[in-house]
Amino acid sequence: LSFTRLSSTATAEEPQSAPDNNPEGITMKGVKISGRPLYLDMQATTPVDPRVLDAMMPYYLSHFGNPHSRTHLYGWESEAAVETARAQVARLINASPKEIIFTSGATESNNVSVKGVMRFYREKKRHVITTQTEHKCVLD
Repeated sequence: LSFTRLSSTATAEEPQSAPDNNPEGITMKGVKISGRPLYLDMQATTPVDPRVLDAMMPYYLSHFGNPHSRTHLYGWESEAAVETARAQVARLINASPKEIIFTSGATESNNVSVKGVMRFYREKKRHVITTQTEHKCVLD
């Protein structure tokens, strides 16, 4: 099965300059920082690997669509891309594609995991023990 797209529907321009690339540096809480500050908050977001950006760029610009919409080309293409990614991740960790679940982020992932374990052990265990360093969604 193959799909053909006739034309692109989106374009993007690269930014002229980023505000945090000031060669003079910045002052943060009274401390002068030369060049770009070191980013340490990797919980919510991480830098994108250039290989990932290259692989995803067509989907950001012209091959976008809802993979759950099966009534049009955009949905078919997106579903095929998601299933290809699922198979690639499965191969990487020696799993079945049926075992790979994509979620929207940490909160959903933690909820699926914790609730799944709780349901599995519901007849045997009645307590969940965790630490103060867990993600906020686990502690709440």
